[in-house]
Amino acid sequence: MMISWIKERRRSLFVQIFVSFLALILLFGGVYTAIYHMFKGTLQEEIIQSNQSDLHDAAGRFTNQLQRLQVLLYDLYNQEDLIGFNSQLHSAESQNVDYLKARSVILQMRRDVYNPLFYLEDVIIYFDEKDFALSKSGSSSASYLFSHLYASSAYPQHFWQAASGPSDPQTFRLLPASPFHVNVTVPDAKQLLPYVYQPPAGRYQVIALIDIEKAASSFFGNTQNRTVGIMDPEGNLLYQHGKISMDTLPEFKPGQLQMLFDDTYYFKTSSDQGLTYITAVPYKHVSSQFSRVTGTVLVIFMLTLAVSVGVSILLSRKLHTPVKRMLSAMLDHKPFDAAPAPLRKGAMEYDLIAERIHELQRDKNEIRAKLQQQRSVLTSYSYISRLKNINTDINEWKDFLTADERYVVVLYHIRFRLSHTADLPVHADTAVRHLLDHIHILTTGQFEGSHTFQLEKNEIISIMKGASSSSTYPFLEEIRSMLEAEKDQILVSIAVSGDIHQVSEFSRAYHELRSWTAQAKLVEETQLITGSRSLPASVSLSPAQEREFTASLQSGQDVRCLQLIDQALDFMLRKEAGIGQFRFFADSIASRVIYFVEAAQVEPTKIQSLKQWTRGLQDCQCVTDYRQVFRQLLEAACSLLRSKWDAREEPLISKLLKVMQTQYAEDLSLDYLSAKFNLTSTYLSAYIKDKTGLNFSDHMQGIRMEKARELLACTSLTVNEISQQVGYLNITSFNRTFKKVTGITPGAYRKRHWLQSTSQSG
Repeated sequence: MMISWIKERRRSLFVQIFVSFLALILLFGGVYTAIYHMFKGTLQEEIIQSNQSDLHDAAGRFTNQLQRLQVLLYDLYNQEDLIGFNSQLHSAESQNVDYLKARSVILQMRRDVYNPLFYLEDVIIYFDEKDFALSKSGSSSASYLFSHLYASSAYPQHFWQAASGPSDPQTFRLLPASPFHVNVTVPDAKQLLPYVYQPPAGRYQVIALIDIEKAASSFFGNTQNRTVGIMDPEGNLLYQHGKISMDTLPEFKPGQLQMLFDDTYYFKTSSDQGLTYITAVPYKHVSSQFSRVTGTVLVIFMLTLAVSVGVSILLSRKLHTPVKRMLSAMLDHKPFDAAPAPLRKGAMEYDLIAERIHELQRDKNEIRAKLQQQRSVLTSYSYISRLKNINTDINEWKDFLTADERYVVVLYHIRFRLSHTADLPVHADTAVRHLLDHIHILTTGQFEGSHTFQLEKNEIISIMKGASSSSTYPFLEEIRSMLEAEKDQILVSIAVSGDIHQVSEFSRAYHELRSWTAQAKLVEETQLITGSRSLPASVSLSPAQEREFTASLQSGQDVRCLQLIDQALDFMLRKEAGIGQFRFFADSIASRVIYFVEAAQVEPTKIQSLKQWTRGLQDCQCVTDYRQVFRQLLEAACSLLRSKWDAREEPLISKLLKVMQTQYAEDLSLDYLSAKFNLTSTYLSAYIKDKTGLNFSDHMQGIRMEKARELLACTSLTVNEISQQVGYLNITSFNRTFKKVTGITPGAYRKRHWLQSTSQSG
């Protein structure tokens, strides 16, 4: 039953969307499974390495603890009161000994012992020759101390007497841990690790009793599932937790830090002090960690799979339902507002599609009615509305539109010289009309049945019925010679198509001819164009020229700006750039000039007069025209900028700009500058605006954007790195500001300059 249902609906939108989602889920699930199996072999090794790393870290912490205790014992041994007390104890009579000195030593010992960071049970200062000792509890005889307060079978009093002999060369000694009865009245014993300091020939020794169980729990973590052992450089076991002994330890090879022996993982590390640390972890503990990770991964995978399938079903239904409703309304020929299930509950795009289909249905009915009356006239496709406005007998067009006969299209693109427009005997529109009539007479005389008309104010179209492209060249050459005589006033680009055999190809041919005229060279002569040509990759200023142009424009140096523009125009002439490229270059320069003038807060009335010159660039038809208009534009713009930016010479403004230009990459604020120059932020903001015409944020934006353009053009740093270097921590904010200032994104700006550099170097 399920199989037959799938077969019936396998081509439905719902099934195809759901299968697509399911395929993606299975694909990602397969990738996930492959990645898991790929890393499964290393997962257990990672767990083992984690245990090794934990031991290494614990050993480092224990080593640091011993170093801190060394400093403590050394400072205590050399305490001034302790040295004086020892001297009195050995040289004076007992009744003349100043025990107040011993009291101050005891107070210091208590502060150290009660410091939880040292993990100390007590510190004992043992004077062997006098059978005297100091501890946190006070002073007492050494025999009483080692038999009642800190009694240990491993460390009785005679052990300490022998250890304090002058023949012992060691200064610091770490002794094996042993149970100590802190109080003989208490049956329980504490595991303490003695750490002794006595310099050679010292007359007393300082003994630190480390609470090794508490220290090990802190340094080695939970030792419930592992065995811990610490050995001195001679291999003696100083401390152990769990079942570990020298007899059961496996033999590590040189450089070996871990091994599996007798179902137990052994881990080993050494410290700079020569101590060796060993932990033993049962293999079942490591395998249980691996099993937990594997189980967690499997549960997450299954949950993800279930959620993905559920979401796929919901999304498939959500995408399919509106389409199903639209199809139902269309097949039943019902308006959408009368559909059984309203469409206005889904995505906005579906509502728009439904409305558009409804409009198309209505338009279809209207068009079908009109086609019954003018079926043949409507076969000219996209340009029939314009052709109806041509002052020609519509019956001639009916014959042309219904006959699939070979023809050639010729486009005359007319440009009036800027310097001679005022010398025309008639208005430019009238001149184009007269030229159209003249071309029409010549064309119909040469090619019978031809049509000549005007689609745009500066374009004339001739359709030469029955002609071939090769047969039109001599005729067009005569037209070119005729127009060449008028080049002082008009410049014409004549583009001729190839042979066309179907009326429906007129739209394509027309657009193709327009693109050819945009590729025409900017020369002062009439051109005959028969095809497309390659153009320079880029027609903008080079990176170095752009930086210099910006600096010169901001400082009002119109002469240097004009020199840079002339260099760019000469380069474009040498590279034979097209008319459209010259127009694009002029528009980009004009936009930049207007941007800087507006940023300088020049009066709007003066900006409007400046924009008159930018509109004049639209009428430039040769390099001479461009040079003339650019000169007028830049002289006027630089004059306005100089009048607004002369305030830069003031000392305070100069200092402010210097700070901004050197610290632009920092989080520079107006509050910072006001504090630096001992001014209020309100006054400083108004002062900057009044003297320069720009507020503080405009200055910072201009400096940062200029530096960003330099880095994009001259370095290989990423856009994100450049954003950080110029003071933008948010890459989105940087991209938005850069596009607002330059008109293009940082990536497009870098690509354009790279192409420009490559083109000029070639």
